Amino acid sequence: MIAIYIYWFAIIVVHICFAVAVFRDAENLEQTQTRKLWFVNSGIWALATLVGGIFTAGIYWVIHHSTLRSPAEPATATKADPTTT
Repeated sequence: MIAIYIYWFAIIVVHICFAVAVFRDAENLEQTQTRKLWFVNSGIWALATLVGGIFTAGIYWVIHHSTLRSPAEPATATKADPTTT
């Protein structure tokens, strides 16, 4: 019986740790504006990771950090002004 409690405690700790990590990373992305968050804000991503655990954290990583995502666009597009040539 104690092993079951230890197992569930470990699962809860892992979910909390991943949720905090996703929240911090999402906040960092929002503050630096190097990339936009997809679908929802950082709080919802953290809540989803708290519920879904490692699987949801993996989805977050694929969407925001993997090479499957399109290359990062600059936060402010610097276009040449045609009047200043």
